[in-house]
Amino acid sequence: MNGPENGRAVRRRRRRNGLIAAALALLAAAGSEVLATQYAQDRIADSVRRDIGLDSAPQVQVNGFPVSLQLARRVITEADIDAAQVPAALNGRVLTIQDLAIRLHGIRQEQGGRERADEAEVTATITYEDLSAFYGAEITRGHGTGQVVATARVPLLGKISASAHVEVAGSRAIGVNDVRLSENVPPAARTLLEKALERQAPLDNLPEGLVLQSVAVTDQGIVALMTGHDVGLQPRIA
Repeated sequence: MNGPENGRAVRRRRRRNGLIAAALALLAAAGSEVLATQYAQDRIADSVRRDIGLDSAPQVQVNGFPVSLQLARRVITEADIDAAQVPAALNGRVLTIQDLAIRLHGIRQEQGGRERADEAEVTATITYEDLSAFYGAEITRGHGTGQVVATARVPLLGKISASAHVEVAGSRAIGVNDVRLSENVPPAARTLLEKALERQAPLDNLPEGLVLQSVAVTDQGIVALMTGHDVGLQPRIA
């Protein structure tokens, strides 16, 4: 009588042991995947922090599964990077990017630990406060599409204002054109404000290979869209 019961007990133990072994294997795989994801994110974050010159590492989210297989193939499929307070230029008057969002595709690590991506899309938000510091005049949002208002204080005249249109001024620069002041503004004051707005806002201290595609005027500030192919995370001026 004990024979069949013993057999069933043995089979139950084997099934239980098999389930335990499978659960342990899944836990080990999950733990390995967590470690692989953290390694990849830390690697990219450190490269961005070092090459762009940030005070702290940006937030990085590696997408796709499994990341461990991506690392084994030495190509990370996709990663999103978010950084704040990014210097856009290192020489002369500094322009600061308040928020920098980068999406990379096909990321490889080169010799020397630098990262390179097959493609990249970048959104850079520059606040009106930072634009004002750059231009030396108070910059606020205008009423028309793509328009801003620049206000400067002129001795004896007080404040004078002009409307201007934000534009793509080059492959890596933002500028303003179509500057309009009221007709009763004296020529000297007009020249002073127009001269201040001639300065282009550079986006040099960003990954090489990026090209400025468009700019938009929003409530938060100027939003620049940049894209690129074969993009290195080190800045062009490095």
